[in-house]
Amino acid sequence: MKIHASAPGNVILFGEHVSRHGKPSIVFAVNSRLHVYLEDRDDEKIILNSSDLDIWDEEWPSDALEYVSASIKRFFAATGRKEGFTITTESKIVAGIGTSAATVVATLGALDSFFETKLTKKEILNLGFKVIMDVQGYGSGIDIAAATYGGIVRFVKGEEPTIISKEKLPILVGNTGINVKSGSIVEAVESKKEKFPKLYNPIIEDIGNITDHAIDIIKKKDLQNLGQLMNLNHGLLYAEGVSSLILERLVWAARDAGAYGAKLSGAGVGDNMIALVSEDKAYEIEKAINNAGGKVLNLEIDPEGLLVEEEI
Repeated sequence: MKIHASAPGNVILFGEHVSRHGKPSIVFAVNSRLHVYLEDRDDEKIILNSSDLDIWDEEWPSDALEYVSASIKRFFAATGRKEGFTITTESKIVAGIGTSAATVVATLGALDSFFETKLTKKEILNLGFKVIMDVQGYGSGIDIAAATYGGIVRFVKGEEPTIISKEKLPILVGNTGINVKSGSIVEAVESKKEKFPKLYNPIIEDIGNITDHAIDIIKKKDLQNLGQLMNLNHGLLYAEGVSSLILERLVWAARDAGAYGAKLSGAGVGDNMIALVSEDKAYEIEKAINNAGGKVLNLEIDPEGLLVEEEI
């Protein structure tokens, strides 16, 4: 039996640095996927491969593919199933677009199909979050939610995600070219919150309120007001200290070129920003982001999350 599973990368639209505190965030899946191919074996060995990382014939568990290894371990612990197979990953997802979450979800999806355990999306979400915590030691599950459910998702830690829309928004994603480890940024924000709780707690509340307000606006496709909320969210993230010179350049280049709104996306400092655009100004905004030192990625909202197909 052969299994092919894939899960999308993701981009946060609203709510960075608040989801771990139980506040709502909005994230969307993107049309850039990580693929997992699982095939049964005649022996009891579990062999791990990665074509994009040029890693071959690693026997499980392996530090070289820690998210795959941790996913297998969690799956076995939850289901009690175990037998031999070969698993191969292939990814074209750009750094900062949720490669780790997509790896975890696609791996769990492939295992679920292979062992016929019939896990629900919520069960995959919960298992995936545990894997992220096993490997990283921090997280909220927001990226796992996007990879599992697809579309535009409202996420609150501990609750089942809600799909706001499966429709596309006219968004450009600009990459800074700077890859950052989100752990150190998260720790810095949390340290400031502990030091100045009366200043940082209101910011967390405000970002959560912006997120909730944005839900109805997304459904109404009110791009003008949605852009204003993006600008407001970015201002609060700047106040938290997670922006940077390159992100400010890209954000302001997009706004000056006519974007409805623009903000950093993700942990901050590097990785990506997003701009909400109109069709008639999309080219000029893309050119402005690129000229400011960024690179606009060929991404759009993917209505689908985890996809699995079997070949007997």
